[in-house]
Amino acid sequence: MAADQNTETKGKGGCIKRLLVLFLLVVMAYLGLHIYFIWQPTGKPAEFNQKVMDAQVAGVKFFPAIKRYDLEKIEGRPEVFKDGQMSASPLPKRLATAIERNEPVSFSEAEVNVWLRKRLQVKQSGLLDTYADVRGVWVNFTPGEIEIVIERELQDIGNHVTSLFMKFEKSKNGFSINRHASHVGQVELPGGFARLVMPSFNQMAAELTEELKLYKDNSLTSNKSLRIHDVRVEEGKITLDPRLQSQ
Repeated sequence: MAADQNTETKGKGGCIKRLLVLFLLVVMAYLGLHIYFIWQPTGKPAEFNQKVMDAQVAGVKFFPAIKRYDLEKIEGRPEVFKDGQMSASPLPKRLATAIERNEPVSFSEAEVNVWLRKRLQVKQSGLLDTYADVRGVWVNFTPGEIEIVIERELQDIGNHVTSLFMKFEKSKNGFSINRHASHVGQVELPGGFARLVMPSFNQMAAELTEELKLYKDNSLTSNKSLRIHDVRVEEGKITLDPRLQSQ
């Protein structure tokens, strides 16, 4: 009787171990598939990739984070590549004038992208230096959200995208910035993973130090340390407002 119980216990233990191993293999395969899509180029997906994106279980996508990325949605990008001599609007001067007059100013997505093309000369560095070239830095404005995009060309792969999504949330003294997601290749990652791509965007912020001074004045008191007190993002447009809420 005791021997039968021991055999039954061992059998159950072996079954649990097999299920655990199977579960770990499924998790590893699931994560491995996402890593594969992180390195996929933009544009129309390959047939296999599209089938993975469309895979559903009971009407729910099995891989919701895997999404096609289309660079054509970015306003101003086609014109920049078509005509490299496009004149850029003096955005910092327009913003400084708006702050001086204490009135809001709006910039279109195309205006910002043309200005960024003229202002930033971004080059690839680090481990990808010999395998990638930066083609451009862009913004994509959608209601309530800004996406900052770095477009690279990877050898033997094609155009590849790393982007950061930001939302402006109102606070007592103006607004705060929430970096809530990022997009790498054909995978949209949640906020925590945004830290992995932050070094590239921090380098751009350092390059734009002079322009960013327009947003903050350290000589002002803490309740009005910002020159811009409201940021409104719409489809294809951003509005910066220096007025306090009471105004």
